[in-house]
This record gives sequence, structure tokens and C-alpha cells, in this order.
Amino acid sequence: MRTFLASLLTSYLALTVDAAERVDASKPNLLLITLDTTRADHLGCYGMKSAKTPVLDTLAARGALFEQAHSHVPLTLPSHAVLLTGKLPSTLNLRVNGSRLKPNVATLATILKSRGYWTGAVVATSVLNRAYGLASGFTVYDDHMTLSPPSGGPAEERRASEVTSRALEVVGKIKAPIFLWVHYYDPHYHYRPPPPYAAKYAKHPYDGEIAYMDASIGNLLVGLRATGLLDNALIVVAGDHGEGLNEHGERQHGVFLYEYALRVPLLMIWEGRIRAALRIGTLCGLADVAPTILDLMQQTPVKTDGLSLRPLLEGGRIIPRTLYAESYHGSFTYGWAPLRAIMTSRWKFIEAPRPELYEWRDSEEKNLYDSDRREVRIGRKALRRHPSADPAEKAAAANDRNSEETRKRLISLGYLAPGGVRADDSARLDPKDGIAIEREIWQAAERLENGDVRSGIRTLLSVVKRNPRNIYALSMLGLTYLKTGDYEKAKACFQEAIRLHPELESARANLGTTYRKMGNMDAAAEEYRAALVISARHAEAASNLARIYSDKHLFEDARRVLQSAIDAGGESADVWFELGVLEANGSNWEKARFAFTKAASIDPARGDAYVSLGKIAYAQGDIDESIYQYQRAVRIAPKNTGYLATLGSLYLNGKNDPVQALHYYRQALAADPYAREAAALRDLIAGLEARGIR
Repeated sequence: MRTFLASLLTSYLALTVDAAERVDASKPNLLLITLDTTRADHLGCYGMKSAKTPVLDTLAARGALFEQAHSHVPLTLPSHAVLLTGKLPSTLNLRVNGSRLKPNVATLATILKSRGYWTGAVVATSVLNRAYGLASGFTVYDDHMTLSPPSGGPAEERRASEVTSRALEVVGKIKAPIFLWVHYYDPHYHYRPPPPYAAKYAKHPYDGEIAYMDASIGNLLVGLRATGLLDNALIVVAGDHGEGLNEHGERQHGVFLYEYALRVPLLMIWEGRIRAALRIGTLCGLADVAPTILDLMQQTPVKTDGLSLRPLLEGGRIIPRTLYAESYHGSFTYGWAPLRAIMTSRWKFIEAPRPELYEWRDSEEKNLYDSDRREVRIGRKALRRHPSADPAEKAAAANDRNSEETRKRLISLGYLAPGGVRADDSARLDPKDGIAIEREIWQAAERLENGDVRSGIRTLLSVVKRNPRNIYALSMLGLTYLKTGDYEKAKACFQEAIRLHPELESARANLGTTYRKMGNMDAAAEEYRAALVISARHAEAASNLARIYSDKHLFEDARRVLQSAIDAGGESADVWFELGVLEANGSNWEKARFAFTKAASIDPARGDAYVSLGKIAYAQGDIDESIYQYQRAVRIAPKNTGYLATLGSLYLNGKNDPVQALHYYRQALAADPYAREAAALRDLIAGLEARGIR
């Protein structure tokens, strides 16, 4: 594997010195490859002897490898925001997944597009959906997911091979100069490497995902070389954060600021411009990537929190400085204390209820903290330069949902008391004490996925009893009660989550759905409206509120809610489907067809969207199109008696084809012999058979 792929890649990357001297460095192409959840120490080029990463290893040999590159936040969305802007999460006030990058923040995409570049991105997780703001500046931003979680539900990610194929399609025949960002998500939990990696890495599926991703990156590079887009290209490969793999008790990532979470791969390759096999040991951060790229590409720099690393690439030095990192995931999600850290070339100070100090290059097992140490005083002073987000004042994840304007609107509409709810700082757990609780939550989730509802609820109740401010556990418990029909308990869970965090739109929407299930439509509408005040793009709240309005014949109100969600970036299959229903009820067939088609494109497994398209076609007299759409629905739900029976009627009455009609009627009856339509189906089948139809 290594010999063939590495040699192929080397031949494609190779440029003679003469060719490198002939290329125009003023407008080089830029390829940014980001590796989600990839620990540096699990790559061959970073020292893991058993790693099968020949492509990344070859890239490292052809350019520069930064040995001590660090993320500033161990979460996907904020870390990618740092990469694209050069600004820290504390500057952006974008601290956790589900936040949104403020409009008009300069990114690599907006800068390069303004300077004549074609810009494209292909991302592999819904966490980076365009609604969160990173699409700004990209001519093409492909965020269509195809892979659902093991427990089912909407698609949330896509595999590396699909990302590579889509990236090559997106580039197509685009001519230089281009900026292409390709994001791979495979090493993220759940670890599900495809064959043959699944069998080969059965005991280490995380490494199997990395090996599979590596091979897909090789295919990307070969494909781009064939188009000529790598002839004069700066290639940057960066991880966004690492993975716990049970170190310090953390199974995944997001809570702690230890090296397994912060140390990431960082490679820079530019044939003829960056020296090959260069290894740089200087401490640096992902905030340095954007200014370095702009400096290397001879683009006018913009103000960032990072520093250009170009001097290091040219054999020089940079001014020693501290590096900032933070984690608010445990704070916003579980109600624990936040963690903030300052790193120097030797020391890492972590601010927590029980502070920590480590010589991070050696070990993070023995806490060297002493309040009188000089390193501690330096760390605390440095932290004061970085704005904090205080969950005690409900400063939640997204900057746009916590603005003073939003709070005033919630207060004016009666959704939030003027004084708010203040948390008692002393009640916040140190994440070191809370990490065992996170493991219990994952256990509960796995039990619920496996159908062991009673055990899952019991575990969640135990968590909430010991950690009553854990909004994630409360929400999971509420959703479980909602799913099992215990609406009073679901209501209590969501009401408590709202009491703890009044600006949490998901809890508002879930409470609205609970009221809707209980038949209290007025209360449901109030909660949905509150969710939309906080976030106009909340798809569930918008689609359900629109349905309530439509049932009351308030069609313009329903249309306004749906359009507002779409305009705010809250496109979803549900929103477009409800808009389609609204237009169809008004016989606006073309608008309805467009909306249902959008719903089906967002969620290709949405059978009712195809059925709706079939109904529109029938209403317009296009029997063949109607049959086609119903057949698409049947491929998704092959046992749906209604779909099959309708196909039978379309063939019998629309096409005068009793043979096909009988075929579908028999399938419909076999799918559910006790369905409402069963008696009518038996009569139809008997009538056709009496005519000699077989």
C-alpha cells in the first residue's frame, strides 16, 4: 500500500527546480485540507511507527512539519473559525459548536475572493453547515451530508471518499487561481471505517479511520494534479483538535485542554518555495495559519490574533509568546466550570476550580500547581488579556443569540424575566470531577440507542440528581420521555432546562413539541415563537409553528415564519416541506413543486416529499411523472401500503394497465394484511383476477 501510493503521490507532487522557478508566485493556488479529530501522535510523520499514513507522511517529507502546532479550542466549528480567520475563539466569541460566525468577519475566503480567486469548500459534517457562517466568501460551499448516525436520523456527515469525489467535481474545469478547502471528518466518533479498514483495524477503529482518510487524501491530490491545479500550489494540512481515547478519563474531546486534545498536525508544502523535510519545533497555534498563508502568498495581511510563521519556514525565528486555549463545552453543555489555559514553550497553566500546571512537553500526569509559582502568576496575568464568557450570566454559545437585543426581545415578549437567572459559581463542578458523569451520559445514550429505555432513563436520572445543572442530561432525559409518551415528565425536564438557561432555543422548541403532543397548541406556539426569537433559523420551531398557523388558517403568518427561517439560513427538509404544503393548499403548483424538490434534495430519504410531488403531477394530469415520484417513495418505504395502493390505482385508472395495477395491489396487501385499505384491496384484487388478469 505504502510503496505504490507513496510513489504515485511523489511522482505527482514532484516539480523540478526549473519549473518551480518559472511559476508565478503572485497568484498561487491554495489547497487547505483539514483533518477533524486527528491526533498528531497517530500519524507516521509524527512518530507513530504503526500508523499507515503514507500520503500525509509523503507530504511532510515534501514540505514543512510543525511539531508543536496547537488548537485553541478542542471543538470543530470554533477551531475551523480560528483557522479561517486567524482570530481566537475569545475574540470571535465563537466558543462551542452550534454558534455562528458574525457576518463581515474577514476570512481566507472573503479575502482571496475579493482579490480574484475562485473559492470553494467541501465539508464533511453538519457541524460546519453553512448556517453557522463559515460559508461567507465561498463561491461554492458544499455541505450536503449522506451518512446518518448508527441510531438513525438525519444524515450528519459523509465519508472521505465521497468528500474527495465531490471536491474534484466542484473544482471541475475551474481555472487558477483557486482556493479550495476540503474537510475530512472520518476520525470523529463514531469510528466506522469502511472495508477493508474495518477488518484490518478491528481493535483500533480510530486509526482505521485515519488510514482510510489518508488514502482518500491521496486520491484528491492525484485528481488535482491531473487538472494542473497543483503545479503552483500552496498546500496546507491542519488538524482542528485531537481525541481523548480515554486519556484523563475523556473518551472523545471538548472538555479538557491536555495535549491529546490540543496538539494537531500542521503541514505546509509548496514545491520550490518551502524547503522539503523541514521540521519546526517552535510552539505555534492554528490562529497563525491564516496570517502565514497570506504572507506566503504575498497577499496584503489583515489584523489577526495570530502571527505569520514564514520566518520559521525560511530558517529564522519568531518572537516568543504565550498561546491561549479554552474549553467552554463542559460549561455550556453540562454546567461545569470552564477551562482556560496559557502555554509557553515550557509551561501550561490551566485555570480551573482546582488549577493545574504542567511542563507539557514532558508529562501532564503530575500537577505542579502552586499558587506562589512564578509560572502561575504569569499565566493568570496573560489570561486577563482574553475575554471570558461567564455562564453565570447565561453567556451561551452563539454570539448572535446572546446579544442585548435578543435579551430585550425575550423580556418584552414575556419569555425572560428582567433579572434573569444567575448561577452560583461555587456550584460549578471542576471538569476533572465531572468527566465520569460524561461517561455515564454516553453510556445512557448507548443504552437508549440499543432500546434499553428503562436503563437509559435510570442512568440519566442518576446524573441529574448529582449534577442538576447538566442541561445536556436534562434535554436527553426530556427527549426520551417525549419519545415514550410521558409528556408531563418531558415538560418538567425542558422547563428546568429553560429555567437554567432561558436563551436555549432547543429547549424552547422541545417544550413546544411537548405541548403540541399534549394538544395545547397555544402553549406550543408560544414556545416555538420564543425559540425563533432566539434563533430565527431554528428549523423545528419554524416548521411546527407554521403547521399550527396553517391549521388555524393563518396562512400568511405560516409563510412568514418559514421564509424567515430560510432567509436566516435555517434551510431544512422540514421547513421546505411545510412551505410546499402551504403552496399546494393554495394550488400554487410550481412554488409547491420547487419547495418539495428542495426538501427531497436536502433529505433524499424523505418519502413524503416524493409523494407530494406525485400528487402535484397527478393534479396537473401528468400520470407518468406521478408514477415516477411514487416509485421513488416506495424505494424508501417498500412496505408502505398507501404508497403501493396509490401506484396500483395510477396504473389502473391513469395508464389502463391492470397487470401492473394488480402487481402493486398485491404488494400493498402483503405489506399489511390488516391495514385500513385491506378489505378494499382484496376486492380490487378479486375483481381483476375475475377478469383473468394475472
